[in-house]
Amino acid sequence: MVNRTDPGSVGVVAGRVVGALTVVLTAVVMLTHGEAFYRSVRLLLAGLESDFDVPVELLFWGNIALVAAGRYAFCYVLGSLIGVGYDWLDRPGVAFLAIVVVLIGTVDGIYGGFSAGNVLVGAGYLLAWLAYVPVFAWLLEDGEPANSGPVRLA
Repeated sequence: MVNRTDPGSVGVVAGRVVGALTVVLTAVVMLTHGEAFYRSVRLLLAGLESDFDVPVELLFWGNIALVAAGRYAFCYVLGSLIGVGYDWLDRPGVAFLAIVVVLIGTVDGIYGGFSAGNVLVGAGYLLAWLAYVPVFAWLLEDGEPANSGPVRLA
């Protein structure tokens, strides 16, 4: 359960949303570029003159699984760190959060766009990161919990 007054906890949930969106985008890109992976692995194995008997299809799906898990973990952790930083800066507001997320999404989009060789993929990563802001703002309650003050023993 998410603690709606803790930006770090809210950031984890928002990071998971971004992670899920980018995992889908990454998997689609990898599936559409599968032939290049097969060609590269076959050339590598032929160049090594190896007796490696694992089917290339298994390597392909294993690669997709590992990349998807890494991408999800990256967004999960970075989403949490954004939330902690937001709290550390005394909750500067959604506009500041949006600027930070746009910068992160732009860097991730440039990297993803160059990796895929497609500008639209880069834009997709940026849009996935932009989903962080409304999820974070929707989940975060600005008030202190009702029983957060000192306990009075009368």
